[in-house]
Amino acid sequence: MIELTLPGMTCGGCARGVTAAIKAVDPTAEVVTDVAARKVRVTTKADTETVKDAVKNAGYLPA
Repeated sequence: MIELTLPGMTCGGCARGVTAAIKAVDPTAEVVTDVAARKVRVTTKADTETVKDAVKNAGYLPA
């Protein structure tokens, strides 16, 4: 499991964008977002760097 803190994820729209970005690299990923804590937890076959890159490309910088 990968857990990232995303300070820029401030609303449901942001969470949907993050989820879509991760699902684009692994459609079978399980993505759980917590907007209040600004965290995302991902269970995926993709490696951590691939997930981080997808999130960064969507405009969210992991802390």
